[in-house]
Amino acid sequence: MFNKKWLILSFTLVLVCSLSVTSSAWWIFGGDDKSEDDQVTIRFAWWGSQSRHERTLKVIELFEKKYPNIKVQPEYTGWSGYWDKMNAQAAGKNLPDIIQHVRKYMSGYVKNDQLLDLTPYIKNGTLDTANIGDAYLEMGKIYGKQMGMATGVNAPAGYYDKELFDKAGVAYPSTDDTWQDRAEMFKKIHDKLGILGASTPAAQQDCTGFTVYLRQHGASFFAEDGKSLGYDDDQLFVDFMKMDLDLINAGAVQNASQRQETAGAIEEDLVTKQKAATATNYWSNQLAAISTGAGKTLYPFLYPRAKDQVQEGRYLNPAMLLTVSKNTEYPEEVMKFLNFWFHDIEAGKILGTDRGTPVESKVKAAIKADASEYDKIVFDFVDEAAANAGSVLPAEPPIAQEVIRAYEEVYWKIIYKQITPEQGAKEFRKNASAIF
Repeated sequence: MFNKKWLILSFTLVLVCSLSVTSSAWWIFGGDDKSEDDQVTIRFAWWGSQSRHERTLKVIELFEKKYPNIKVQPEYTGWSGYWDKMNAQAAGKNLPDIIQHVRKYMSGYVKNDQLLDLTPYIKNGTLDTANIGDAYLEMGKIYGKQMGMATGVNAPAGYYDKELFDKAGVAYPSTDDTWQDRAEMFKKIHDKLGILGASTPAAQQDCTGFTVYLRQHGASFFAEDGKSLGYDDDQLFVDFMKMDLDLINAGAVQNASQRQETAGAIEEDLVTKQKAATATNYWSNQLAAISTGAGKTLYPFLYPRAKDQVQEGRYLNPAMLLTVSKNTEYPEEVMKFLNFWFHDIEAGKILGTDRGTPVESKVKAAIKADASEYDKIVFDFVDEAAANAGSVLPAEPPIAQEVIRAYEEVYWKIIYKQITPEQGAKEFRKNASAIF
């Protein structure tokens, strides 16, 4: 009996010790955390040029080395089709965990409860906003909530080829140029060299140029309450469209069919092929992409002033924002990625100014200290833009894209000369009012 009891007791002690050792080993090797086999995959969607894609993939690779348990699945395209894809995924409740956004499209996603409010994560320290100024955080706020993080500061920009201007004997674009000055500049380039002065006079199709023009005349594209157009005088619309038609008639910019034929990647803009002396419908962060396409450095310039402007219409903007899907299953991993994206010096150097001048002060200082030729130009240009900027654009209403599409439909009719600017002004107001 004694021997039997002793054997049972001995076996029990061995079993307990074995379990204890196993448990200790599990704790030592990370049992209370995710094992290497328990890998999390988060999806990150963005649009951009080939240069942006390459930079972003390098940063993802760097992040995955630091966090081997987190894999980032890239989903990238060009600008064309990106929002159709995002809208389709939003409708199917299958948005990527991290979505590259623009401020003007965010309010619709917020209204439909598709984006995650980042405010609680900032308050509890999970999302680190140290060294990011309040003004930059404000750029990501919609309806008082932190719905995104600005990747950098940006300004509407044109680009010009110095060699072509020198060849034509025409002065470079100036910050003080008016719309009339620019029109004459485009015509002189065309007359001297037989090429286009520009593809278009400004960013016509997406309303950026018209927005600047309206602001210069004390108006806006959308009313402050988002329930109507922000201008009452249709003559502003008429005058803006007539500037375009005048330049088309002079052969100084592309006509309607040419614009549709040449729509494509920034690297393929006519200025990169020396078929135009300027490109007028881009942003300050796109210098590297357009210069790469040209095979030489092109130089940014600001939108023109209005001759009779009542206020400054040019502006700074968040280049783009990183937002998070409301339905993400991995908010903690997403916040780790955002912290890395905004604060890691090496990642910041890889990204450079492609998504705007960085908003994180230490990253910005590091890039400026070791800036490439392109980044130095961008830093100087953004400083110039800041000195000539009005207020930040308010968030657009959720139906903004429907209104902009209505604008685009009328714009094409006008430049195809199917209707007059006066008829177009009435048609756009009627269609926009119906949408509102």
